[in-house]
Amino acid sequence: MKIRNKEKKQKSEKKSEIKLKKLTPLAAIILMTLILFVIVRKSEEPLSIKTILRYTPENMILAACVLVLFFALKSLTIMFPLSILYLSSGILFTPFIAVMVSMVGLATTITIPYWIGRYSGEDIIQYIGTRYPKVQQLTGYQNENAFFVCFITRIVGFLPGDIVSLYFGACGVKFTTYLTAGISGSLLSIVTTTLLGTKLSNPFSIEFIMVLLLRILVSAGTVVLKHYMNKRTGEKGEK
Repeated sequence: MKIRNKEKKQKSEKKSEIKLKKLTPLAAIILMTLILFVIVRKSEEPLSIKTILRYTPENMILAACVLVLFFALKSLTIMFPLSILYLSSGILFTPFIAVMVSMVGLATTITIPYWIGRYSGEDIIQYIGTRYPKVQQLTGYQNENAFFVCFITRIVGFLPGDIVSLYFGACGVKFTTYLTAGISGSLLSIVTTTLLGTKLSNPFSIEFIMVLLLRILVSAGTVVLKHYMNKRTGEKGEK
């Protein structure tokens, strides 16, 4: 009798643990969204570069911390694009420091959903696979070279960034591999968009136009690469 009660208790605890793991990503998303909602409501305007700059103090260290906090809020929401944060960084800091802050910010953005996925485990993989069938295309490549897959998904961006991070975390991809590849794949976008912010005060300068053209080239290259990858995976699916 005691053994049966113990087994029932273990099963009940296991079910509760599974339920908690399923609810963790949802709870995190709701929390991040609520915080952003309060910020937007308080500022009485859509979240923009102007809003972000309003919340950043004059002290450079504190400003960097606040901006990284915005990157953290961005990690599980789609209320504003990363480009707004990169541009804000470019406006606030000198070019070198701005790029460094943007890199730390991106590392924060992709780390939070990774660890949520790592905690949630296989359940989140099934959910992502059902909601985003494209994620199944990653499996074959992932077994061959995890670094390459993490790298290419950041360049191509054929899935939302937070979903990709949740997936790699849940799959148990080594964190250092994931983080290094994720930052490397986003490096061109980080640098060009952040530098664009440093020249935003003078949009008719040669420097601004050159950085803007470089940013356009990066975007165009991303579109071409995305088309190539989709075509390649499509051909593999037909075979």
